[in-house]
Amino acid sequence: MAGLRLSTGIYGGVSSTTAPQYGSDTSYMSGMGAANTQAFAGVATNPVPTLGSVVSPANAFGLATWLGIGAVVGLVALRNSLPN
Repeated sequence: MAGLRLSTGIYGGVSSTTAPQYGSDTSYMSGMGAANTQAFAGVATNPVPTLGSVVSPANAFGLATWLGIGAVVGLVALRNSLPN
């Protein structure tokens, strides 16, 4: 079942439909569609991040990590400064 069509009303029911077509028959027969081009066209265009760039405060994850560490250190310091 390539697709599903749900009908409502007095003639409601479920029936199968054909698969959606994206592009032309020529692009399907060429073997180089959008998926093939992206998957097999060569090296990735996005660089792989290193550990240093991931934990950098310029990165959102790194900023959240350093703020979390700072919050824990601040709470420990506050706890130790309070009288018994």
